[in-house]
Amino acid sequence: MTQSKWQPQPCNLCGEPCGCNHKHASALGLVNHTEMGSYCSTPGNGCGALDDGATYTFSLCEFCLDWLFSRFKIPPEVDRGDPESNVFRPAEQRVNEDDWRQLGRERFFSEFHKRNKARAT
Repeated sequence: MTQSKWQPQPCNLCGEPCGCNHKHASALGLVNHTEMGSYCSTPGNGCGALDDGATYTFSLCEFCLDWLFSRFKIPPEVDRGDPESNVFRPAEQRVNEDDWRQLGRERFFSEFHKRNKARAT
């Protein structure tokens, strides 16, 4: 029996894979997430926007999640175990500000710009 190679799920926002291209590739982001409209969700009949009882399955890569998070009026809660570092900072800011992240900076920004471009088209 042959072992199948992991195939990344495409991100519904940018279209790029929800993963990374290296030998330890795995799903990264919100992959195959399912959300369901509730009883009051039917557009025009309730107070929500999703159809009553309909399920919606989608994937968002980490870059698109970070992009969405940075646009939230109320930032997401972050728990890193240290109250001082529990403030949300977008990935771009963390890579620019944190010295220890400099080693992977070039690779990060290459992927960051590629996904920003893909999201814009």
